[in-house]
Amino acid sequence: MYKSFWHLINGVGLSSRSMVAVMGIQKHLITVMLVILLLGANASCFAQPISKSVDDGKITENSYLFLLPYFLGNGETGIYFAYSYDGLKFQWLSDRDLIVPAPKWGDESLTRDPSILYHDGIFHMIWTTSWNSRSIGYTSSKDLRNWTEPKQINIWRERNDVNNTWAPELHWNPEQKEFLILWSSTTLAELNDGDHSEDQHGYDHRSYYSSTKDFKRFTSPKLFYSPQDPEYSVIDPFIAHDDRGTKTKKDDRWVMVIKHELAADKGGKNLRLTFAKKMLGPYGTTLGKPIVGAGTAIVNQMSEGPTLFQHQGQWHLYWDAPGSEYSYCLATSDDLETWKNRSAELDLPVGQMRHGTVLKVPLSAVPSINQ
Repeated sequence: MYKSFWHLINGVGLSSRSMVAVMGIQKHLITVMLVILLLGANASCFAQPISKSVDDGKITENSYLFLLPYFLGNGETGIYFAYSYDGLKFQWLSDRDLIVPAPKWGDESLTRDPSILYHDGIFHMIWTTSWNSRSIGYTSSKDLRNWTEPKQINIWRERNDVNNTWAPELHWNPEQKEFLILWSSTTLAELNDGDHSEDQHGYDHRSYYSSTKDFKRFTSPKLFYSPQDPEYSVIDPFIAHDDRGTKTKKDDRWVMVIKHELAADKGGKNLRLTFAKKMLGPYGTTLGKPIVGAGTAIVNQMSEGPTLFQHQGQWHLYWDAPGSEYSYCLATSDDLETWKNRSAELDLPVGQMRHGTVLKVPLSAVPSINQ
C-alpha cells in the first residue's frame, strides 16, 4: 500500500507506463489484471463520490477532496497537511513532511491555526504568527507542493493598541469579489473599559475583519462581532452560507460558529451559533446555546477552532478539543439544531492535531491526482 498521496499518484502512473512499454499482448493482459487489482486495493482513493460544491456562487458537480492543514505542539515547526475522500479517513499528505516550514520571523515565527481557501486556481493560506502579535502569515500555491515565500502581514497597520491577532480565517466574498479575513483580538480600549467581560487568561477578545483583493493592500480592521447582554470575550469565528435547502435566495442566510471564551463555570469554552442575512452581518448579538464543548453532551470540555460547511445536504462541524480523547472532532446536523457526535468515526494520521481548517475542494483543484 502506498505511503503517501504523492507516492500513490506516481506509483500507479509508473507501473502502467513501464508495463505497457515492454510487454506484448499476453503481458498486456497481465498488466490490465494488475491495474484492476491496484484499483481495487485503492478503491477508497479512486472511486470518487459526486457532490455539489460551490465556486464563486456557481454550483457544479465535481468529485471532491477534503484538505486539512494543521499544526502540532505550539506551531513552532510549520504547517502539515492531511487529506481525505470522505471527510472521515484522513491520511498524510507528502509522507509526513512539512508542507510549509515555520518562517524565521523572530518572535513571530509560529504557524498556528492555518486557514486555507481555494479560489480561481490558487490555494491561499493564512495563520497566526505569535501569541501576542499584530501580524498574520500568508502564502499561496497552485499545486499544494510549491508554495510562495511566506509573507508577514501587519494587518493592524499603524495601530499599536492591540495585544494579539488570533486564528485568522479566510473566506471569499462573492458579492464584493474580494477576500475576507476574520480573526480575534484584544484591544486596550476593550480590555480597560471596566465591563468585566475579560476572560480568565487576561484577554477580552472581539472579532474583527479586513478585506483584500490581492494580499498586498488591506482595508483597515473593523469590528465584526461582539456579543451583547451580556458582553463577553469570544474567539475563533467561522462563517458559512446557508441556502436553507430552497431554490429561492430570499430565505438565504449566513451562520457563524464562534467560541465563548469565558471559563467553563461561567458558561464558556464551547462553540455556539448566531445568524445574519448578509455575509458581513449584523449577526445576532445573543449567541445560541452551546452545541459542542464544555457544558454539552458532545465532547464535554474546552473546544475551539471550528470549521463549518454543508456536505451532501448535511452540516459538518469540525473542531479542536485539546486534551480530549480525540485528535480532532466532528459533529453533524441536518438542521443546525440537533447534533450527532461523529468524532469516534474520524481516522487521523497523528494524535493531537491542532486547530486547522477542513476545506472541501473539487478533485480537479489538485492536478497531480489525475497524473
